[in-house]
Amino acid sequence: MSAVGTPVTRVTATDADDPVYGNSAKLVYSILEGQPYFSIDPNSATIKVALQGMDREMREEYLVVIQAKDMGGHMGGLSGTTTVTITLTDINDNPPKFSKNLY
Repeated sequence: MSAVGTPVTRVTATDADDPVYGNSAKLVYSILEGQPYFSIDPNSATIKVALQGMDREMREEYLVVIQAKDMGGHMGGLSGTTTVTITLTDINDNPPKFSKNLY
C-alpha cells in the first residue's frame, strides 16, 4: 500500500495562447472526480495518493477526471478535461488459507 503523497502519474495539458499576454496560458489543474482517493498538485499536475489503505483486492481501478483551466484558474478562464485510469498493483498482503482446518 502506497503512503499518502506518493506520486502516481503526471498529466500534461497545453494552451496555444500567447504566454506573454497575462495569465491566458497559465494552467492550473484540479480533480473533478476521484477524490478522496487521489489529489493533484495544481501547478505540476502530479497526481498523488490521498487516501491510505487502498487495496487491489477491494477495488482495482479508479477513474479520475482532471480539469486544466487557463488564466491561472481565474474567472473567465477556459478549461479542458481528461480522464485518467489508475490501476492498483498487487502487493503480498494476504496469507495463504486452507479450505479446511483439519484433513
